[in-house]
Amino acid sequence: MIQILLTALMWMFAPIPWIVTAIHVLIKNNGWRASRAKATVWVVSIVIWAILAWWLKSNYQIFFEQQFSTSISIFFGIALLVIAAVIEIVTAQALGRKRILGSSEFEKSEDKLITAGIYKYARHPRYVEHPFWFVGLGLTFGYTSLLWFALYLFVALAITAHFEEQELVKRYGEEYLNYKKKTPAFFIGGKN
Repeated sequence: MIQILLTALMWMFAPIPWIVTAIHVLIKNNGWRASRAKATVWVVSIVIWAILAWWLKSNYQIFFEQQFSTSISIFFGIALLVIAAVIEIVTAQALGRKRILGSSEFEKSEDKLITAGIYKYARHPRYVEHPFWFVGLGLTFGYTSLLWFALYLFVALAITAHFEEQELVKRYGEEYLNYKKKTPAFFIGGKN
């Protein structure tokens, strides 16, 4: 049963980086506001999800062949799950309902750049949170496939962050560039 739930989580999260990237590329090219572009993104997203769901359902056993389990891995897994939950809650509070659901991307409203709270420490806290969930689950339940999936997710979200930042520079201009100079992308590392 846990394997089916974990497969469902991978199914839900796998296409997210590419959907978000497509949205930001369309925004960057001034095409997102057009209803045809919106429809295309959603149709392609649904098709990707359907294909991925079918493939995961047909092959989910291969994800759970390699298993390990130690009390140390379980401890660190649970710790990462708690950290991911805290990042989720704090980020949701900072963004508010409209932004957390992504609806601000669809509206022409002038919104403010958020640089306070968790966004004082990272420009993309959610892009750290999502892989943390899968590393935590992988360590807790002992499935190496979840660790590999977390690596895929982090790389995919780093690519997404690149495209998102191009759109944010366009939207917020100098304000975002100054924020980018002061704040690392993923809590640690360089500021750019």
